[in-house]
Amino acid sequence: MKKILFNGLGNRGWIGGLYYLKNIIFSCLESEKIKKEYRIVVLIDSAHADIFTCFGNRIDLHIYDGTNKAKLALYEMNLIWLHGVKYCYALELNKIGSLFASRGIFWIPDFQHKTLPEFFQPEELARKDVTDRKMTELPNTLVLSSEDARHDLERFYPEHKCRTQVVHFVSYIEPELRTITPELERGVADKFGLHKKYVYLPNQFWKHKNHVVAVRAIERIKKRGLLADYDFVFTGNLEDYRNPEYINELKAIMETEPVAGSIRLLGFVERTEQLCIMKNAAFIVQPSLCEGWGTVLEDAKVLDKAVLLSNIPVHREQKNEKCTLFDPHDPDALADLIVETAERADRPEEAAYFAGDMMAGMANMYREAGEYAKALEKIFV
Repeated sequence: MKKILFNGLGNRGWIGGLYYLKNIIFSCLESEKIKKEYRIVVLIDSAHADIFTCFGNRIDLHIYDGTNKAKLALYEMNLIWLHGVKYCYALELNKIGSLFASRGIFWIPDFQHKTLPEFFQPEELARKDVTDRKMTELPNTLVLSSEDARHDLERFYPEHKCRTQVVHFVSYIEPELRTITPELERGVADKFGLHKKYVYLPNQFWKHKNHVVAVRAIERIKKRGLLADYDFVFTGNLEDYRNPEYINELKAIMETEPVAGSIRLLGFVERTEQLCIMKNAAFIVQPSLCEGWGTVLEDAKVLDKAVLLSNIPVHREQKNEKCTLFDPHDPDALADLIVETAERADRPEEAAYFAGDMMAGMANMYREAGEYAKALEKIFV
């Protein structure tokens, strides 16, 4: 049987990239056509293998923990050339990946370095442009996560030679959600001190995630003496290597009164704990300035949560009926919207809407994964 390789070794420093591979594998496994022709193979290190063990014997999981690049190249050559791998999904064109370029299905999540170049150092801008241009100059299939990204490809690389395929994805979080019990939810609330109603902002603290508009909105809410019975909970890695002072700029606002008493800055939390926090939030705020296809929003869809969502093209493409758009550059408007939404969430007749129907959300996850698999069939079948 032919095989499709998902190599996670290059994404070990980017957990979002590994979750992306997991989500695409889920859609592949929802396609009878793909399963009939291909076996899914995952190459990953032992530290991150648990991300993929949920698929059990439906995939072949190869664990590699070595750090020697020459030995890794030999291992991958053996795996790909001698064991029936036809496609390498999301192949990186580094020194090793270039050996298998003819079998590569490339992926560019977004073109942030083009749309928001001010958030990058010149060296990284140049490096990213070289990497993306190499992929676009080959006749392989290039996967893009949204029509917005396809529009950017045509805008920034109009001379491209690649074939393009937009492949949306769902957030496959059913294994984690099945482990959530009332006892676990109480334990997470106790661990992080979440005993008040709260609004949740689940993003890594990269500058393009635009926490600043939310923090400024919270500042305005608190100065008006509103939402005294609400906390604002932030999770995510606190470091942005491109803008290392960004977190300190945010903390300068977060740690002053009257804001400080309402902020819960939790940093990176374990995935199931993060989903517990999202599940029990009154609602979610996602203020990002750039996304490929936002995992935060896909998580919220599965949990059937209400989301206040920045009004950017990809979010207009991705949103569902429980999303409300806002101007990501207007903290006053966001403050008003947060207050208005919290007041709605406090009404007894709105309780079920804001609690969310997780079972309905998971059913929709399966339905959408099946739909999105049709785009993958165009690549593989």
